[in-house]
Amino acid sequence: MHCPKLPALSLLSVLLISAVVGCSGPRTVLDPDGVGIIRTYQFSCTVADPQPAWNPQSELIVVRSVGGFALLQEGRGRQEYFDSLESRQTWFPAWINRDQFIFGPQRNVITVGDGRVVPATDGLTLVNVADNGLKCEITRDKLSPIGFAPRPVGEFVYAQVDDTMIILDREGKRTDAGQGFAPEPQIGGPGICWRDVPLGEPDHWLGKGGRGTLFIRWRPGQVTEVPGGCQARWTPSGGVVCTVMRAVPSDTKPWWTGGTDVVYVSGPDVAPLVVAKDARSPAPHPREPLIAVADGAAGVSLVSLRKPPAAPQLLTAIGTDPLWNRDGSRLLAIDRSQEGQPAVITVYVLKESLTTLTE
Repeated sequence: MHCPKLPALSLLSVLLISAVVGCSGPRTVLDPDGVGIIRTYQFSCTVADPQPAWNPQSELIVVRSVGGFALLQEGRGRQEYFDSLESRQTWFPAWINRDQFIFGPQRNVITVGDGRVVPATDGLTLVNVADNGLKCEITRDKLSPIGFAPRPVGEFVYAQVDDTMIILDREGKRTDAGQGFAPEPQIGGPGICWRDVPLGEPDHWLGKGGRGTLFIRWRPGQVTEVPGGCQARWTPSGGVVCTVMRAVPSDTKPWWTGGTDVVYVSGPDVAPLVVAKDARSPAPHPREPLIAVADGAAGVSLVSLRKPPAAPQLLTAIGTDPLWNRDGSRLLAIDRSQEGQPAVITVYVLKESLTTLTE
């Protein structure tokens, strides 16, 4: 196993992380039973898979649209549509900061006429957004001629090229981060997750098949393996939630149709714990020990990580792929109930109930 590299953290960052993890005593935590919906608002999409991403400092949402992307804003029902360069569709958009997001191609690799498998050549595009409260102005820059499924963290962007994970700096300088797929770096910490085989595309490199394995590297030399793991996400406390496939993914059906559970790994040397059966797409709350999950056919549910396993609390009966905004006051879900039709995004504005605990 080749462990990925990570940009060095400052000593101050490490001390701050340690201080947060080491805190104890009375504090308030979010009670899933007390979360309610104040109101909702919706956006109609032009594609079935909009892949929304919240801005890290505002209520602006970027989504895929036909031939480009759209920026959605609460309040005035703003839906501004932009063509990407050469009318390419936008795939896997992700915000780097308040004023920039990045996107890439639909596929990691393509097969050319002579049968060779080569990296997709659309590369990674950086979009600069200026929002004056009434409309957005954008400019575009090319960050890298190659790259797939970007995952920003601080001043760096992780991405995929063939079977190799890479790290890009703001100038587009590329560093090899080792063999693996779907890198998920920890924001503000030294960790990284990755899979040993791809998911949702043929394995052109290893031919291993099966469910694959998720690797969680907490720090150099400290790695946890989760067989069948995917969709890894770091929690604010430094743990990892992920989806685990119970069966080998089908070649003809979505990978989750064989059954999935959501598990929680709270730290090194701790066994994965199932916190939501028949669920997928875990989304950690930005500050609390709470996740939202796509709860099978039921909709979106909330699951407490404070005393797992706790029964999921159904929030809404419609939607999948939940995603919290920057402060946890809003949760979006994607409604794909009209098969073959563009999706609808619903944003739930929430009220919260806090419970005081001594830990």
